[in-house]
Amino acid sequence: MTIALSAAVIVLGVLLLLLLGSHVEMYRTVEQLREYSGLVDQPVPLDLPAERLPSRVGLPAALDDAVRGAVLLLSDRCGTCRSLAAALDGAVNPDLVLVVEPGQGADGAGELALTYRLDPDRTVVDRDGRIAGALGIRVTPAALVIEHGRIARATTVPSTRQLDMILSNLRAGRSRGARVGTESG
Repeated sequence: MTIALSAAVIVLGVLLLLLLGSHVEMYRTVEQLREYSGLVDQPVPLDLPAERLPSRVGLPAALDDAVRGAVLLLSDRCGTCRSLAAALDGAVNPDLVLVVEPGQGADGAGELALTYRLDPDRTVVDRDGRIAGALGIRVTPAALVIEHGRIARATTVPSTRQLDMILSNLRAGRSRGARVGTESG
């Protein structure tokens, strides 16, 4: 009886290892399929608006004087937008402005901002879609890069990894500017 029980445990252990190995191989194959089909988080450049002055498209006028900055457009209806808002976790970069388009309910943007503790001083609620319309952006999440008071480029933000790259570029630009300012002054 104990030999039969030991054999059953060994067989189940081998089956469990085979199952685990097949899962690992399956996930490796899925990753390869995603990469081959282009589903890996590659940002897509977006067309820039004709008007490049941020305040003229409804963004805060302070961006007109910004040396470097970014605007992140989020929608309450977008799952990726929610994961980006969660990644920010209330810590909004001082060079980043959030534009949130509310969902179906009137409190959609308020709910998104409260749920993910988005800084109300750095968040603009685009209730009627005027900002996104003036920018010609119909997809979220999207990011605009502001350089020397002008909208320099726009891109989709397909993942938190891409958001981290945008934010690290802002931090690097700010620290370079601080170094340059201290060296010349």
